[in-house]
Amino acid sequence: MEGLEHPVLWDLLQREKSVWALKILVQAYLHMPPENLQQLVLSAEREAAQGFLTLMLQGKLQVPPSEEQALGRLTALLLQRYPRLTSQLFIDLSPLIPFLAVSDLMRFPPSLLANDSVHQGYRGPGKNSLEEDKGLRPITSLSLAAIRDYSPGMRPEQKEALAKRLLAPELFGEVPAWPQELLWAVLPLLPHLPLENFLQLSPHQIQALEDSWPAAGLGPGHARHVLRSLVNQSVQDGEEQVRRLGPLACFLSPEELQSLVPLNDPMGPVERGLLECAANGTLSPEGRVAYELLGVLRSSGGAVLSPRELRVWAPLFPQLGLRFLQELSEPQLRAMLPVLQGTSVTPAQVYCLLPLLPLKLLQLDSSALLANRRRYRELPWSEQQAQFLWKKMQVPTNLTLRNLQALGTMAGGMSCEFLQQINSMVDFLEVVHMIYQLHTRVRGSLRACIWAELQRRMAMPEPEWTTLGPELNGLDSKLLLDLPIQLMDRLSNESIMLVVELVQSAPEQLLALTPLHQAALAERALQNLAPKETAVSGEVLETLGPLVGFLGIESTRRIPLQILLSHLSQLQGYCLGETFATELGWLLLQEPVLGKPELWSQDEVEQAGRLLFTLSTEAISLIPREALDPETLERLLEKQQSWEQSRFGQLCKGPQLAAKKAALVAGVVQPAAEDLPEPVPNCADVRGTFPAAWSATQIAEMKLSDFEDCLTLFAGDPGLGPEELRAAMGKAKQLWGPPRGFRPEQILQLGRLLIGLGDRELQELILVDWGVLSTLGQLDGWSSTQLRVVVSSFLRQSGRHVSHLDFIHLTALGYTLCGLRPEELQHISSWEFSQAALFLGTLHLQCSEEQLEVLAHLLVLPGGFGPISNWGPEIFTEIGTIAAGIPDLALSALLRGQIQGLTPLAISVIPPPKFAVVFSPTQLSSLTSAQAVAVTPEQMAFLSPEQRQAVAWAQHEGKEIPEQQGRSTAWGLWDWSQPSWSLVLTISFLGHLL
Repeated sequence: MEGLEHPVLWDLLQREKSVWALKILVQAYLHMPPENLQQLVLSAEREAAQGFLTLMLQGKLQVPPSEEQALGRLTALLLQRYPRLTSQLFIDLSPLIPFLAVSDLMRFPPSLLANDSVHQGYRGPGKNSLEEDKGLRPITSLSLAAIRDYSPGMRPEQKEALAKRLLAPELFGEVPAWPQELLWAVLPLLPHLPLENFLQLSPHQIQALEDSWPAAGLGPGHARHVLRSLVNQSVQDGEEQVRRLGPLACFLSPEELQSLVPLNDPMGPVERGLLECAANGTLSPEGRVAYELLGVLRSSGGAVLSPRELRVWAPLFPQLGLRFLQELSEPQLRAMLPVLQGTSVTPAQVYCLLPLLPLKLLQLDSSALLANRRRYRELPWSEQQAQFLWKKMQVPTNLTLRNLQALGTMAGGMSCEFLQQINSMVDFLEVVHMIYQLHTRVRGSLRACIWAELQRRMAMPEPEWTTLGPELNGLDSKLLLDLPIQLMDRLSNESIMLVVELVQSAPEQLLALTPLHQAALAERALQNLAPKETAVSGEVLETLGPLVGFLGIESTRRIPLQILLSHLSQLQGYCLGETFATELGWLLLQEPVLGKPELWSQDEVEQAGRLLFTLSTEAISLIPREALDPETLERLLEKQQSWEQSRFGQLCKGPQLAAKKAALVAGVVQPAAEDLPEPVPNCADVRGTFPAAWSATQIAEMKLSDFEDCLTLFAGDPGLGPEELRAAMGKAKQLWGPPRGFRPEQILQLGRLLIGLGDRELQELILVDWGVLSTLGQLDGWSSTQLRVVVSSFLRQSGRHVSHLDFIHLTALGYTLCGLRPEELQHISSWEFSQAALFLGTLHLQCSEEQLEVLAHLLVLPGGFGPISNWGPEIFTEIGTIAAGIPDLALSALLRGQIQGLTPLAISVIPPPKFAVVFSPTQLSSLTSAQAVAVTPEQMAFLSPEQRQAVAWAQHEGKEIPEQQGRSTAWGLWDWSQPSWSLVLTISFLGHLL
């Protein structure tokens, strides 16, 4: 198709006017290089393009998900073909709206949404007309009708973009003046309005859509505003009112529920509705409403429910505790097993359920696994496993690309030597492209090898940069995202926009980069979208997407405050770098945004949402108590916890918020006046805040029944300090008696609270059970004395000698392994220890230097991995933090490849004086960027100026930084910044391979 003249293609479409021709053409278009496609579309006669759209509108085009992004680009180009968008063209394009990028949606003139065409002319997908739908009201705008019909296929960020278009004042006026017909027409977009605008809806406007709100998919802040207008607590039939609220009832407070319909039937319609909310994540299992529900189940007794009825309660199962579980029959427990897989069952509950698990779930049939080659090649092998398998397979250097692809994720273990031996440049680039297509991340050392090898191969003069823009459009955006920092400035505008698109669709790839890399990428993208000194528009913010959170101070201050205010809901879902978060916290307090914290009301708190934690601790403590009622406070903390536990939140690694959370709840946990006693919390109070919010005295004074109901929360809160742990453990002893009588499942349920035991009590615990030992071994925070007590008690009670510990016991001992003296550690079997190293190396062990050296020595013995000089990088990755115990001389002799196998955590735990002594500037400059970023301030303080420059060099991946101007070729490194480093030209070859 590429060889045909453009007019021929369009002429074919005009003549055929068939679905067959359309399908052939669309497939050809989607697989064209972008620059060819752009030329083709812009060359079309307007009538031909219109005919193309007409065929697409017939609904006969079906595009697989893998090609949706390409279809979005095609649609955007078609839009460019029509510089002046008419209402009719917008409606013709409406089936393609779900495929458009947010930046393209934001280019729609707001006037398109306000066309006054009559509704009879529009036919939605699969309907005769909108008016024929039962109960629907007429719509004056066909564009809004089209958006409404195609909204189910749209992404949240697309709906947010369109919702913001509605706010153009010249369009429909101010929100409080929006008529009922308009509100109904834009209902799918209303949940995506910025909260500050949604809060402007009057009670009358909200009540006019009363029947539509339950299915609208409102978030907490929007839902609470609607409920304030819909809930009438003086009405007689509260149950009917709750039923009509549907999913919105999940946002009612316990007090509101109690006044409308007291919860008392474990299988009642209201209770079941709330349990559905717990199952889909709308209702927090740890919140106050869930606690009310649990009270219903406990008071009725689980034994009265059939196994099928009991399964409905699975979302709250982890909160039920042991006593309830022990009341259930075996058939009831068996019925629960299948539905518990997606819930966070506690270790204590697992202990009770373990005997009921089918044997096949407890075994791994390795022969069956190996026989299933397809599954084998698709397994998400770890970094070291992939490298180990690569070595085992002894891959020949003349392996074809097809054979390499057949290895699947195992190809991620490819050695640098293999890459270096590929002679043909085209073959080399194809292999690099294949590596980046794997769903496992490219390991740091292989990434460094790829960029260094590309530079080695290029010895030609620097090309003219102006000629490279279009060619880079064909480059795989995952590869572009991974470019070394110093090359980002050389990316063409088209290429950087490909990266921005990738980040929008797969933000987890952005979060895997180092903070320096993220910041460089964000600034480069902004430079392309908004020249320096100009204000950052709302459209630019939306195009940047998750990159916004990594902008620097100057760039952040270019965002007008009003635009910032209208984008708060968007920022809630992003990872915010430290610089941006600090600056945002200051900007939120400015007058056009949310203003002084001491003047905040509930509305400001709800608008801020979890962004409230970007404020300083002092600012948070100024927020009036009236603005932080229990309901608002609980939802705010829930929102933050939900973010922290989400996939992106876990990748984000945000700052510690303990002090800010304490300031937030101070009004609840501290007395209202100095002369009043501290309030004593009940379980609902603890659930509405968090256990660590309460002092040791307050915990000690809790009612025993309240403490028991909240025991799971106390056991799982990492924020409890030593005094609070002792107080909570004191309550547990009141509940269950002295520790010597604790049963295994009770020990498992106590979790972190066990750190609150005294040395003598700890000595009395029965530790022979493997599950109990494992629970204690995973707890980080023991004192050195406690570590000694736990491990010696286990050895005494089990009658084992240190030399008899197998890898299962060593793994179970975990942190407590550091309770053994160096002379005892020497007796551990090197074979068994090398098996346990994979798990132990992921822990930040609280061992002394001497203890770590003994552990590292075990690995070089015959039963371990042999001499360190023979270790490949995969062994350093496998042993993790234990590498910190390798002797100074051996560490200082490590080669580049071996050093790059060290995990970032291992780098960070090497004692600072040792770190300074063992690594030369040359070695430090060979660190991957992720390793260099892991170097701690304490370690940096011990380094010489040359060593510090080497670390900074590695952190910035060779980019010139102020303190090392003129040192770009130091220590024999590649000279990353010289013109001969023409990587961008090299990679442009990929455009012809993809």
